[in-house]
Order: sequence, then structure tokens, then C-alpha cells
Amino acid sequence: MTQRLYYDSSYLTHFDAQVTAVGALDGQPAATLDRTAFYPSGGGQPHDTGALNDVTVLEVRSQGDAIWHLLAAPATLGAPVQGQVDWSRRLDHMQNHSGQHILSQAFIATAGAQTVAWRLSDHSLTIDLGQASLSDGQMADAERLAAQVVQQNLPISARFVAEAELPTLHLRKQPDVEGPLRVVEIGDFDRVACGGLHVASTAQVGLIKLLRAERRGPETRIHFVCGQRALADYQRKHETVRSLASRFTCGEDELAQAIQRLQDQADSNFKALRAAQAELVTAEAARLLASAAASGLITGHYPAWEGEQVKQLALALRSQPGLVIALAGGNGQLFLASSDGAFDAGQTLRGALAAVGGRGGGRPDFAQGAAPTWDAAQQALKLIETAVEG
Repeated sequence: MTQRLYYDSSYLTHFDAQVTAVGALDGQPAATLDRTAFYPSGGGQPHDTGALNDVTVLEVRSQGDAIWHLLAAPATLGAPVQGQVDWSRRLDHMQNHSGQHILSQAFIATAGAQTVAWRLSDHSLTIDLGQASLSDGQMADAERLAAQVVQQNLPISARFVAEAELPTLHLRKQPDVEGPLRVVEIGDFDRVACGGLHVASTAQVGLIKLLRAERRGPETRIHFVCGQRALADYQRKHETVRSLASRFTCGEDELAQAIQRLQDQADSNFKALRAAQAELVTAEAARLLASAAASGLITGHYPAWEGEQVKQLALALRSQPGLVIALAGGNGQLFLASSDGAFDAGQTLRGALAAVGGRGGGRPDFAQGAAPTWDAAQQALKLIETAVEG
């Protein structure tokens, strides 16, 4: 049995112990100790990392009464060790776990939404609420209440209670296990069975900030951050806003208007560009018709044109009888059209592109595809010309 020192104090990061067993888990050297402050993965909270003497602790797992430490190098049975828990990681997990308790109770109090699941990883923190949708107002109310609880600096404590005492505690969620349980209490605000580690008071959670909500069937997933993660998120977003305000030479509170003006101008320019492209397609179609070969084959090379523009040119030419149109656009795109259907555009284009390492196909009257390079597209065009002339 491993003595779990983290239940005596979640702030303990240095301790002395002795190796009681050695082995391997998933091909990694592992060891158990007579006592440990390393928290194993469980209850939604990730494991600690750190070191035993100078050997890195990569992962910590609980198996029955023993706690296994997965190590970067083998340990020696019976050897004394000094353990050191990575405090930055531990504090991050404690802040976010305590923040999750506060926010879960806040959603019950403001929206009647129960937490049905929660997840904490190195990169994300979420709770799933048993409610299909939440309004912006309900989200804001829960965040506001959570902030008030943080500011009240309520004590956070944990204790083991007998099964007989559980009905008198009015837990937020009734446990589905029997026997003594560890209960975490946040003042008079929240009380729930939990085996994880927490900060000593709500003020140590720091800022709790909701990021977004997403519908997941009958549930709503809330993404949020607490403590150090919230500060890092604010710093990153502030730097983004500051950089954009500098680029647009405006104040931060004027940034939204500056971006809207830029968007309006971009929309206007896009419409003007599309109109000019349509006029160019019409003029180019007339030019190609005037110079069409006696065989009825029309070819064109447009490396600077967008694929959609080349496609519109092919479709415009297809309206004229007795023509086969083969056009190449930017990025090696190819379009082949037959105005009377007597020539199978799909089969011909598929064969020409396959010969140069490209892919494509379509109907007998219209087909499209792409070659891997512009040179390959030119080769495919020559193959199409040979097929048409033959």
C-alpha cells in the first residue's frame, strides 16, 4: 500500500520515500514507493510529473492500493528517493479543477443545468451540461456568479466521510459508489464527492473565463479557462488586439469599426472584380470564336486565371454548335467541353490526364480535372488535340 501524501496536503511538492517494487508498464520502467506526493490520473484530473532523485517521472497510475510511477530510467528496489512534483503543472490542475467545481454549481444556480461530464487536459478544459442550449444571458449569469464566488475567497476543504453521513450533506451530485467517500466543500456554495486535488480557497482559482459553448445533441459543452490559463489566454488575445490596432492605426475600441470598413471595401472590390472577370470572359469567348480552327477545336492557355473563370469561359463557348473546347487554367486545371455531344469529353479528358499523372472526368458534354504541374497540363492538352483531330 502506498501512503498518499497528496491527501494530507495538495501543496506538498518535496518528500522522501523508499522504492517498494519495480517493474514495467507499457514497456516503460516503473516503481512503487512506500509514500508519494505524486497524484495519479483519476477523477478527471491528469497525473503529476516531476522527478525521483534525478530520474524524470513521466506518468503516475493508481492500481489498487499501489501507485506506480512511470520513469525515464529504472529504479533500484529498496533504494531511498527524494521526490519532487512539478509545481507549475500541479497548480494548473488544482486551479482548473477547483474552477470546474465553482462553475458547475454556478450553472445549477443560474440555469438549472447539471454537469454530466468534465474533461481537463494540458490544452483544454470543458464541462458538459445536461441541457440542449443556453442563452448568452445564462452564460453571462453563470460566469458572473463564478467570479463572485472567487472574490469571496471561500475556503475549499476536503475530508473523508462515512457512507451513513452522505444523505445529510446535500451533495451536488449523489455518488454511485458505496463506502466512505472523499467530499470537497467550497464554503456553503458547493459540496460534492471528489478524489482530486484543489486549491485552498476560491481566490486562488483566479479568473474563470468562459470561451465558447457548443451544442452536442441533448447536451451543451462549455469551454473555459481558469487561473494561469486564463491569464495566458488574455495575454495572447491582448497581443492580437494590440497588433491589429497598430496595423490599422486606430484605438483598440475602434478596431471592430476599422475591420468592418475593411470588410465592406473588400466586398465592394470583390463584386467589381467579378464583374470585370465576366466581361473578360465574354470578350475572350468572342475572340476565340473568331479564330476557331476549321476542325471546330478551340484551345486556350490561362495560367493567371482562376479555375472558375476558365470554367465559365468553357461553358460560354459550349453554347455554340459544332465545337470542342479545351482550356487550361492556373494550378494545372483542365476543362474540356463538347457543344454537340458527339465527342465524349469525359472519357477523353480522363485518359489525357491519366497519361500525365493527373485525375479528372465528367459527362460527354463537359469534363474537368487537374494535372500535377502546368507543364503536365500542356502535355494533356496536346493529347486532347491529337484525339480531336483524329
